[in-house]
Amino acid sequence: MANDYCRFYLKGAIKFGLLLLCFLFQSVVYPQADHYVIKQYNSENGLPQNSVKAIQFDKSGFCWLATEAGIVRFDNNNFRQYGSDLIKGLKGERIVAMIADTAGTIFAQTIDFQNIKIAGSTSIYMHIPELAGTDSLSFVTTGYIAKNLKFDSVWQRIYSSTTIPLVKKSGGLRNGDIYFFQGSDAYFFQKNHIKKLTPNEMEPLGSLILNDHYFLQVWAGNQTRCWNNGMDHTGRIQGVIARNKPFLNGDFKALWCEQGAFIYAGGNLYELFYRNGAVDSKCVLSNLNLEMPLCIAYRPDIKTYFIGTGTQGLYTIKVSDFIYPEMPEKSGPENYYTIAKTSEDDIVVNNARVHRDNTSSYVPLYNSDSRATYTDSADRIFFENGYQLSRYHSRTGIIDRNLLQLDNRLMVIIPVKEDSTLLLCTHSSLYKTTAEGKLIYQRKFPSGIIATALVPLKNGMYLLATATGLKWYDLKTHTIFRSVLDSLSIRTVYPDKQNRLWIGTDGKGSFLYTNNALYPLPPGPRRAFSSIHAFIEDNHGNFWLPTNNGLYKVPVQALADFVTGKTNSVFWFTFNKGNGLRTNEFNGGANPNFQWLKDSTLVLPSIDGLIKFYPNRLVTDFPREKIFIDEISIDGQQLSLDSINGPIRLKPVFQTLHIKIACPFFGNKEDLKLEYKIGSGAWILVPSSGIVSINTLPAGDYTLMFRKAGSDDHASNGHIAIHITVTPFFYKTGWFFVGIVLLVIGLGYVFLRRRLAKLEKEKLKIEKVVALRTEKLLTAVQQLEDSEIALKKSNEVKEQIISTVLHDIRSPLFSMRITGKSLIRNWGSNNEDNLNQVIGLNQLIGELSRFTDQFFSWAVSQQEHFNVKKTYFPLQQLFGDIEALFREILQTNNNKFAIHKTAIQVYTDKDILILILRNLVDNANKNTENGTISIAAAPAPEGLQIEISDTGRGLNAFQIENFLNRDKAVKNGRMGSAIILEMLDKINGTLSVTSEQGKGAIFTITLKQDRTERV
Repeated sequence: MANDYCRFYLKGAIKFGLLLLCFLFQSVVYPQADHYVIKQYNSENGLPQNSVKAIQFDKSGFCWLATEAGIVRFDNNNFRQYGSDLIKGLKGERIVAMIADTAGTIFAQTIDFQNIKIAGSTSIYMHIPELAGTDSLSFVTTGYIAKNLKFDSVWQRIYSSTTIPLVKKSGGLRNGDIYFFQGSDAYFFQKNHIKKLTPNEMEPLGSLILNDHYFLQVWAGNQTRCWNNGMDHTGRIQGVIARNKPFLNGDFKALWCEQGAFIYAGGNLYELFYRNGAVDSKCVLSNLNLEMPLCIAYRPDIKTYFIGTGTQGLYTIKVSDFIYPEMPEKSGPENYYTIAKTSEDDIVVNNARVHRDNTSSYVPLYNSDSRATYTDSADRIFFENGYQLSRYHSRTGIIDRNLLQLDNRLMVIIPVKEDSTLLLCTHSSLYKTTAEGKLIYQRKFPSGIIATALVPLKNGMYLLATATGLKWYDLKTHTIFRSVLDSLSIRTVYPDKQNRLWIGTDGKGSFLYTNNALYPLPPGPRRAFSSIHAFIEDNHGNFWLPTNNGLYKVPVQALADFVTGKTNSVFWFTFNKGNGLRTNEFNGGANPNFQWLKDSTLVLPSIDGLIKFYPNRLVTDFPREKIFIDEISIDGQQLSLDSINGPIRLKPVFQTLHIKIACPFFGNKEDLKLEYKIGSGAWILVPSSGIVSINTLPAGDYTLMFRKAGSDDHASNGHIAIHITVTPFFYKTGWFFVGIVLLVIGLGYVFLRRRLAKLEKEKLKIEKVVALRTEKLLTAVQQLEDSEIALKKSNEVKEQIISTVLHDIRSPLFSMRITGKSLIRNWGSNNEDNLNQVIGLNQLIGELSRFTDQFFSWAVSQQEHFNVKKTYFPLQQLFGDIEALFREILQTNNNKFAIHKTAIQVYTDKDILILILRNLVDNANKNTENGTISIAAAPAPEGLQIEISDTGRGLNAFQIENFLNRDKAVKNGRMGSAIILEMLDKINGTLSVTSEQGKGAIFTITLKQDRTERV
């Protein structure tokens, strides 16, 4: 009996206590609001037309849209329209239907009843849609397309019997069966059987395929007729949709795709299921504002709905990967610092307690500025309130304030297991207290030390993070015996399972400390890794890194290998507003600043709310979709991708090769980074347009590689390659050199034969004259003989000269021929040696070409008939020509242009000015590596000044004098500077040079003129 009374009073006390707590903490329940990432695409941002009638995904991963302006392909980055200009034989662009068969092949139909087939590409080249031919395709209103001649025959009979345009009302099941309702005509078509059905008294407002083999018809008032194998039963849709007033009033739209059946009503999207003999529903999207939804596609792998409308274009609606618990208004701003957790997985933050169901209660902790917290086994939460140690009993709601007065902001609370005490680390001191706040000791840190965190190691050793670096601290002796990063303020430090230290600073980068060596982390996307708030390691070996510019996931070991130089690349997954975050900026600088819950939920603070999510449920697969070549054009002439078989052959005079690539990845765009390179060059990021432009290449064979950054080189879908061959000029081929040699030999042979024949005739003639001479002419004969001897000697000298010329020409040509054969023979065995020979040969040819060009320009200018031809032209156009000419040349020295835009019009000889600028830019490029070459122009009192500057080796005073002295330049073989000075004289210009060794040079051209204007 006594026990009963005790239990009675105990129950009463508990009820009273709970009632008191409700009044004390003013408990408020806030429902979790739905949060989506909604993007709209219309004619203003890519779509050719705003009416999207059907949506289908092909087997390659591309999204295809049926519009009034043709078929449109979408890869989550760019739209491409396919109309009669690309699809051979297509009469019109207006698409009225688009549907897929059970194999995944997509078929579209135009208003002219032409059928278009869209099949996935089997090679690296994108397949263009084509007419489907004369095959009979049974297009249906909802469901799967099929081939059923009996259905087509019935439809043609009905369609031809009326002058009123009819809309086909049919549904195709996965097994090929078709339900058809058209007024009084109602049929169930199977492969070898037709069953006449009872027609509907009223036309249904919507029809859907459920679970691939049920056909559902829906009327206003939630009246349904569900068909299974030709048999029907009437009923209602169960679930939440039954309470939707617009749906009950018949104001709804039925939408179907292979991934589900949906109804849109009253701004909500409901998914329908057939289970347990009834049709059920659940709300998947709410509070939408869509006008005239016409079609839908759903990607469950990325939790994204694609909805086409009649007037608003295409919507993509992604369900957020993150949960934001609604907080009580009285709790204050949601720019969180430290996060506490109870044994029941309740979260305690700024004056609020967040429950597991994401409801929250107001708790007057006044801990908005607290940077440290600790929860003991009794669920007592220790925190700071106005430089005072306080304690919150989460089970009873009691708050103990001012357990201990602190000298500064509390940064860390660490329990000491050996004696159940607490270590309190403030900015300036270390306290040891009991759980009741009784002080055991206080130790001041050395002067100048501002502590930001304290991390226990082993044997009484701790890591002390400070505003002046990371220190190793011995608690027993109260001494610091090691320090790194003394010039940086440390924000967070994490020792991983391999005893490596991961260090984050206040905006100055992040670091790895291992084996007594310090390694900087990469800056990350948008320099996000300059401020990492926490290194959070999950149970699968991954880091989750909250930053000021997004959340990132990266394998710990992969990041360590990259940072220490063991690998040359690392890939991280990005989570930002595109995944449903309210803000990309997280928060830190507190201990702890994250919590793992029992159900694997991770809780993080951001500057716009508390974030909860399940890391193990987030889609973080590397983009698996293939990369495709979408377009190839050479000098504006587009190639037919179907005709490409083998390498792409380019003429030596080609100017620009455009290659457009596409990869249908519908995850976070930050996770798909496409790169390309030519041969063994460096990887270059592909622009968002997907277009790669290559301007001029020397003759040779090249491999153009495309890849997804971070992909495994052995992954089948990670990269593609195409081969390019640039043919040489005919006069640079081996056959041309062989022909020249043979021609020289032949001409020499003909010349000698004709010369010998002529000498033989002259000899006979002289002999006849000598025979008729008398002795009186002996002297003349003797003189003639002497002349003959002299002539023979002259012939010998000429023959010797010819032999010498032939020998000297034949020897280098023969050597070049042998070298060419050696290159061909050894090309596959030692590419490096061959490449060195080719590079040497190319350099000699390049030097000879530049000298010839400069000498020819100078020589032309020396002619008497040479005249300066001045014209009026925009200077920016000239700069653009220079940039186009030297873009590839600068890349050989890893240089880049910095051309300042100008609106100046100049009046001078354009050819002479571009010759001068080309020489100066070429000179700057040869003397600069890994630098920048700048071109700028500005008006000057005497006319116009143009500056060409570089960041190269620079010139000393002696070199400048030689450059500006024409006589010295010619004497020293510097034809370039001599030509520049000569040409400047002709256009009334001067040149000045300023330079500093190791810091580059500035060449200033001053043109004196009267007609410089700005436009």
